[in-house]
Amino acid sequence: MEKIPLIVRLSEARALSDEVRVFILDLLSKKPMSVHEIAEELEKKGMYKNINTIRYHIQVLKEAGLIELVTTKEVKGGVLKYYAAKRKVYPVEVPEDIEEKLQPVVRQAYSDLKRVVLNLMNKHRDTIVEVAKKLKPCPYCITKHSAEYVVLDALRCALGRVISDPEVKSELEKFEVEEV
Repeated sequence: MEKIPLIVRLSEARALSDEVRVFILDLLSKKPMSVHEIAEELEKKGMYKNINTIRYHIQVLKEAGLIELVTTKEVKGGVLKYYAAKRKVYPVEVPEDIEEKLQPVVRQAYSDLKRVVLNLMNKHRDTIVEVAKKLKPCPYCITKHSAEYVVLDALRCALGRVISDPEVKSELEKFEVEEV
């Protein structure tokens, strides 16, 4: 069985280990929101959380580098803070047969992506090694895995930009399906 890499930073994995934080990150990827607006949106989904609990979840997401404070607004009795996502999550239930169904897409992309990865590694070898050496490896890893992570993370960032490109977004909108 082929092992498919999962790109995850430990701080992000810890932060996303709670369903409420996943929903908060999803909300903040759509638009900046205050803690009170987040509470209202969570209530619409049947998640009743008090403001202090939401503030705690915001802090965890912020410390993991997944969200940021984008603006503040003076209001009577204090300051209203607005947060926005720095990353996008896709909180979906995935059917068991998804890998099987995606095989034609994977086969089509494989050779093109292989050329891209080999080209990146040849042209940016020094940068990849330099960044890989700065990673704090787990006790069982060596640089080989760090370099693999750096390449995968670079591709993840590039793919995120491609998906956000207006031309690609326009094409993706044609594929949007109604929620069941």
